[in-house]
Amino acid sequence: MSFTCSRCGNAAVPMEQPPIPSDVGREIQSKVCPACWQQWLQTQVILINEYRLSLGDPGARRALERQMREFLSLGQVSSS
Repeated sequence: MSFTCSRCGNAAVPMEQPPIPSDVGREIQSKVCPACWQQWLQTQVILINEYRLSLGDPGARRALERQMREFLSLGQVSSS
């Protein structure tokens, strides 16, 4: 089963398992190719270091998730 990656637009085979254990991880698994996910992981490190984000801070985690969704072209999180 293949899909079109939301970021690069290439046909891809999904990751074997979600990259993070959550609904967001399942969304990433179904919409993002492994290569683009690896690019995000590298970008994430740069952002955490550049902005000195503390991942213990819920606001920093939300900001990083917004950046991730934009980077991976996933769209914004719907408010509950």
